[in-house]
Amino acid sequence: MWGALGVFVIQSQLRSCQCARHSPPLYPLSNAFCSQHPSVLQLREGRSQASSSSLLHDSWLSELMLCGANKPWSPAMGNLIKVLGKDLENCPHFFLDFEMFSVRLGELYWGLMGNLLKVLTCTELEHGPIVFLDFEHAQPTEAETAVYNQVSAALEEAHGILAELQSYNGAGQEIREAIQNPSDLALQEKAWNAVCPLVAKLKRFYEFSLRLENALRSLLEALTSPPYAPMQHLEREQALAKQFAEILHFTLSFDELKMTNPAIQNDFSYYRRTISRNRLNNQQLEAENEVNNEMANRMSLFYAEATPMLKTLSNATTKFVSENKTLPIEDTTDCLSTMACVCRVMLETPEYRCRFTNTDTMLFCMRVMVGVIILYDHVHPVGAFAKTSKIDMKGCIKVLKEQPSNSVEGLLNALRYTTRHLNDDSTSKQIRALLQ
Repeated sequence: MWGALGVFVIQSQLRSCQCARHSPPLYPLSNAFCSQHPSVLQLREGRSQASSSSLLHDSWLSELMLCGANKPWSPAMGNLIKVLGKDLENCPHFFLDFEMFSVRLGELYWGLMGNLLKVLTCTELEHGPIVFLDFEHAQPTEAETAVYNQVSAALEEAHGILAELQSYNGAGQEIREAIQNPSDLALQEKAWNAVCPLVAKLKRFYEFSLRLENALRSLLEALTSPPYAPMQHLEREQALAKQFAEILHFTLSFDELKMTNPAIQNDFSYYRRTISRNRLNNQQLEAENEVNNEMANRMSLFYAEATPMLKTLSNATTKFVSENKTLPIEDTTDCLSTMACVCRVMLETPEYRCRFTNTDTMLFCMRVMVGVIILYDHVHPVGAFAKTSKIDMKGCIKVLKEQPSNSVEGLLNALRYTTRHLNDDSTSKQIRALLQ
């Protein structure tokens, strides 16, 4: 059935860590099998001569050899994983290493099918393959450089914006005093002087969301463009995949901070009321030159959203799909569902979690997972909650609920209030109950 496939070798290098004892067991090929296939024996002996230590202690997780034969697979080959890259939902368990990356992955295209045959280390077939994508140290190729530089320019501001938002205290005290003493001009001026620099800061946040929207569009164009399939894009363009994850991580981080800070809405509401009142009195304040009425209206709509950054990205993704009518929707949604499945498996599998040396990586994975779920739900015609969805919503929600509530409540709220299809009739009662 398989025909003569030759020899296909995947060498997956596993970095040393205290959890090495949890690594999947090796399944060496037997001497009997190798004696029937001289090319395999020669390859195995060549590897043995290169190292006198064991494969595991030499940090090599496995050397899996796929040999063509016109008969069924020999049981002596052990648990050799065979994954045809047809539909990603059949085997979605890819591991994305957000901290360290050391893998050399061979690729074999299978006959007339033209599908990518992936043979990856795994203890059980039903557990799926493992793919390492470097979301921390990936460097752009020459083909990625233009988009990478554009997105990097936007992401450089991200850390500073999060720091500013985290330290945002608002002008609540000054506003209360001004409201309680409407005839006290000194208190009115004090409140106004306190609010104006804060509104200027909120304007910078809003303008950054527009730049982030453009960056996301550039990434979507790069990660879904022909002739490559979405999964091939993620494998070939790891630097862009890393930036995509970083945008989602920033977006969810920003929205969590915004949702827990009512001062943002209060400050901006006071600013708009003051502007309107002065307009009625034919007075123009200097601050109006920086935030005019049109800008104030757009900012008001932005901050009225429970999760404004995520809403911006959702709208941008929907617009991207609608404007690119020659691009199948599946090219975009498959990219999103793949990311969601990868993050879920990383979070729910102890053997993968123990590889994280940075405690923030867990939260990073959760934010990326929730972000791509919401984008998928806005773009896909039936959404993320339908039975036909390529995302395991029950599994994703359960993974979130297993974490401390204070770290995931904002993410659960994002699923509750910013998804489009949660309340559809096609959504099962079990999923709705999980999000109660």
